[in-house]
Amino acid sequence: MKKFILMMAAVALLASCNKKGEGTTPTEDSLSLAYGTMAGYGIKMQVQNTPDSVNFEEFVKGFEKAVAAEADTSVNARSFAMGEQFGSQLVNSFVALKEQGVNINKELFLAELKKAFADKKEPDQAKMMNLQMTLQSLMGKVQAAAAKKKAEEGVKYYQEAEKSGQYQKTAQGVLYKVEKEGKGANFKRGDVVMVKYKGMHTDGSVFDQSPKAVEFPVDEAQLIKGFVEMLTNMKPGMKVTCIIPGKLAYGERGNQNIAPNETLVFEIETGNLAPAAPKAPAAPAEAVMVDSVK
Repeated sequence: MKKFILMMAAVALLASCNKKGEGTTPTEDSLSLAYGTMAGYGIKMQVQNTPDSVNFEEFVKGFEKAVAAEADTSVNARSFAMGEQFGSQLVNSFVALKEQGVNINKELFLAELKKAFADKKEPDQAKMMNLQMTLQSLMGKVQAAAAKKKAEEGVKYYQEAEKSGQYQKTAQGVLYKVEKEGKGANFKRGDVVMVKYKGMHTDGSVFDQSPKAVEFPVDEAQLIKGFVEMLTNMKPGMKVTCIIPGKLAYGERGNQNIAPNETLVFEIETGNLAPAAPKAPAAPAEAVMVDSVK
């Protein structure tokens, strides 16, 4: 993927040398076709690895808008594109906070942003440090309150699912519903299993998924306790929907967009054990003998 990004940057640099309004040569047209195909496949690979589904038509509209804006090198066009870029980055941070239960009042945020942006007086270091400390303090309070609320909602979700009678319960407390039976013996700790999964918050929003089967070690050093517990209750070819309480998920620390003590929902489908890594071929006897003589 690194090579793909470097290649895109190199071609972008060449493209920037063309002045607006100039035509292209047949060779440049061929280059454009090849570049478009390469970029299309490369971007497709990146998009497919995102946890959320993507509407292709809307994605192309947004992409075409960005490409068209890049062709206009006026101050207005560049400023608009820069503002859109920074805005998109901030929106991503809003989304991450919302997944933790923290909501940002966008009207208040934009009003203060505009005031600060238009302020002709540069803020001194003391003011910026005070702002940072205030922000950290407020963020901590809001996140703590949101995490507590989310943990309580998760406990309620777990209890209601348990009362429904639709779920079985493992020894450690993972609730699960069998969607498809498997065959053979249960996996055990130390196995490496081929797994497809989808990780969700209790509201159904997806925070992680694997569209293809990947190798998962049945090992608490690498997976959350509840996931390991579930795998040891599954056979090859089995599919379940399971509810993992916060203490068996990411616990009090949480993880990225997962709040502390948050209850998680997983769809898990197992394949067979992962194929063993091929062993290196043994050296010929005469070679070993020659090396030993040397």
